[in-house]
Parts: sequence; structure tokens; C-alpha cells
Amino acid sequence: MEKKQIIIVDDETGIRQLVKTFLERHHYQVFEAGSGAEFFEVSKSVTPDLIVLDLMLPDMYGIDICKKVRETSQVPVIMLTAVQGETNTVLGFEAGADDYVEKPFSAHVLLSRIQAILKRQRRPTTQDTALASKKSYQKASFGSWSYHKDEQVLKHLGGKHVFLTKGEAQLLELFLEHENTILTREQLMQAMGLDSDDVESRAIDVQISRLRNKLKDKTQTNLIQSIRNKGYLLAVPIRLS
Repeated sequence: MEKKQIIIVDDETGIRQLVKTFLERHHYQVFEAGSGAEFFEVSKSVTPDLIVLDLMLPDMYGIDICKKVRETSQVPVIMLTAVQGETNTVLGFEAGADDYVEKPFSAHVLLSRIQAILKRQRRPTTQDTALASKKSYQKASFGSWSYHKDEQVLKHLGGKHVFLTKGEAQLLELFLEHENTILTREQLMQAMGLDSDDVESRAIDVQISRLRNKLKDKTQTNLIQSIRNKGYLLAVPIRLS
């Protein structure tokens, strides 16, 4: 079986070597880069299955590297961050990161995140899950937004257009097709092919955070509400057409 290729980008040699040695024991092929420039050089000859990317590098900000990667690839990215605070996490999500791990971290935790992300690449789509809907529609109207399914684009009454990633569109469609329904974290993870057994995974939180931010307008209304101990709800009337 061909080994999955991972690039670890971190300016701390000790961290790179530790991660490389640990992942190679678990049958991954690992490439190292100590800076943004080194990463882009390695990328010329390696097409990775996943990137482990430090937020703070000597020559580039990890978020900027992630944005650059997203211009041409949907390869999974796990951000490493020693910087505390929600702002950096949200910025990472908006740049296209799939998950994040805080420093200092356990190599076993990082491995579990890597395995969960790579596993969901092989998982079935929402059509094969309990939350899948048979509703047929081209356009969904809710609040100040309309969602155009074929284009995977949100259009605001004010004229703004917001394009969604595949994961964001998949998540929004789950909410739109289950109106007035609280969707549990486990249901959403299962429907999106995420590893619901990985209790430490923040993958669904990444998607929720991204979608929430894209649905905000000048009113800053949070349309996706967290219902304590239950799940999430798109708290607005929906019209499908």
C-alpha cells in the first residue's frame, strides 16, 4: 500500500524531527520545511496528502501560506499554534485550515487528527447518511440571504455574493433541508463523513465557525445558534424553491 505523504512546516527543528520520526513509525512518508520558502520549494516535487503547518514562521505567516495553498488545492491543512485566542483560530479557519492543534501538543493527538482527516476523505457523502434529505430545490431563501445550490453561492439582499467551499455548502444544505431541527454535533459529523469517535477533533467546529462568519452581515446576526447540550440550529424561517 502506498504511503500517505505529509509535509510538516515548522521552524523548530526539534518539533519537525519528533513529528517526522513518530509519523514514519506509523507508515507515513514525511517531508520537512523550516520556513514558507522551504515549503514552496518542497511542494514543487511533492504532492502531499496533508500539510501540518505552523502559524508562526520566520519568513511568512502560516495563514498566508494556507491561503496560497487554497488557490490551487484542497489538500487538508492542520495548523499548529502556540498563540492563544479565538481571533487566530477563526483567521486560520477562514484561510482554509481543516483543523488546528495547540502547542505544546502530544504526537499521539496530532496522529489522531491526521488519521481522522484522511479517513473522512474516503467516507461516503451525505446521501449515504441518516441526515440525508430527498428535498429537491435550486434556491433556498432565509433571512437576508438566498442560497443557490448549483453554484454553491450565497447572495445577500444588499448585493454581496459569498462563495462556499464544498464542506461549507454541505453543512449549510443540512441545515436548510432540516428546518426547525436541532442537529447534534454527532449527526453533523456523521453526515459530513467526519470521525464522530474522535472527541478531540475540532473539524466540525471549523466548518461551523467558517459558515457562521460567512452568514454574518452588517447586523452581525448569528444565524446558526448553539443550543446548549443539544447541538446547532439555523434559527430562521426557510423557503425552498
